[in-house]
Amino acid sequence: MAKRRCGKQTPHCLRCRTRGIQCSYPPPKPARFVLCRNDDGPPVEPDVTPPINLQLCAYSPGLQASTAENARPSFVLDLPGHSSRPVDEQLASSWFSSLETWEIVRPSASQKLLTIPEMRAYLRKIHRWMSDWVEKGSNPFIHARLYGNRFPRCIQDAYASLSCYLHKTPANEQAVFHIIEDRAKQLLADNGVHSAGSPRESKNGRLSPVDLLEHVARVQALLIYQTMGLYDGNIRLRSLSETYIPVLEGWMLEMVQHAKHTVCLGESVISPVTEQTAVGPSRFFSTLDEDLLWYSWIAAESMRRTWVIGSSIQVMFLALHQGGIPPCQGGMMFTTRQGVWEAQSAVLWEKLCSEVHVGLMQMADIHRLFTEAAPEDVNDFTKVILEVIHGTDRIKRWGVQIDFFDEPCLEI
Repeated sequence: MAKRRCGKQTPHCLRCRTRGIQCSYPPPKPARFVLCRNDDGPPVEPDVTPPINLQLCAYSPGLQASTAENARPSFVLDLPGHSSRPVDEQLASSWFSSLETWEIVRPSASQKLLTIPEMRAYLRKIHRWMSDWVEKGSNPFIHARLYGNRFPRCIQDAYASLSCYLHKTPANEQAVFHIIEDRAKQLLADNGVHSAGSPRESKNGRLSPVDLLEHVARVQALLIYQTMGLYDGNIRLRSLSETYIPVLEGWMLEMVQHAKHTVCLGESVISPVTEQTAVGPSRFFSTLDEDLLWYSWIAAESMRRTWVIGSSIQVMFLALHQGGIPPCQGGMMFTTRQGVWEAQSAVLWEKLCSEVHVGLMQMADIHRLFTEAAPEDVNDFTKVILEVIHGTDRIKRWGVQIDFFDEPCLEI
């Protein structure tokens, strides 16, 4: 196992906190000079914590053209070298995982109401993204690296169920519906929910999962079942999925709360095997530690985008089938810059983030992109959300080709 320099964070270093090891420092060496206020006062000890040469910008509110005069990177990591990594995760990730970036903002009362054709167009796009995940291993809210090292059983079941659903025929669709129903019920039972909306604690006194990646996996798994169940048209499946609406809402809230209080978001994503200690998950460290910041962003961004999709598909179902204006769970921040989500390595991701504004923006503020950015600078996920919130006509006037929303996809 490689030797890595201690970060010297106080009262406990990051490595010991994440591995659940008792952390203690040797007494500091006496300074050459001791400053005393008077003969009776205690000496002032020198600070033994080495400075971290780190510059961060909390987040960029929008995307601006990079010129010699106005170019300002979203964040700059000025590190002394690879031997000093991992840096303090809490400091290094503050631009995308500080508490204020997890704020949930409710839409304004003046927000445009969606028409039924607009809702159906959005839902067809979600179905297309589900198909992309099965065919390509990723989509705009499930990152290609999210389950690269560990693929929790619940999301494996959802993947297999979705694959069956996408290839069902009139001859086998009843068997497929049985698979979806049983896998969804098993997901809830495995997480202590034995009747919809009534979670029950497990024997160890807390609900599983307790690991951040498993929080994300169970939310995404139930989201996939809800997308199939609420909108397929099968009466039995729809009836069951309606009872799962409060369960998904609760799990999404738990996921966000867990993320807020997790020191290192990337740990559970990198680790192929997670073991529990007295203070939380721990693992053996590997060379992937140098990518820890990137994996932490992957976890954070995946959770935020999953929140947006999960809350929207359920609210739209209630609007389409129950009438009126159902309560909205609110929006979250997500990255709007083209290319950041698609970066193939930590090096490319860090390079892109240091050269351009990544556009980490609150969903309620993304209308500013119409005047602050060009369509080619904005990713597909954001374009879809813009179209949902502000309408197809506004997207057309901005310069987005309409065939972006007319891809062939599943019927709803």
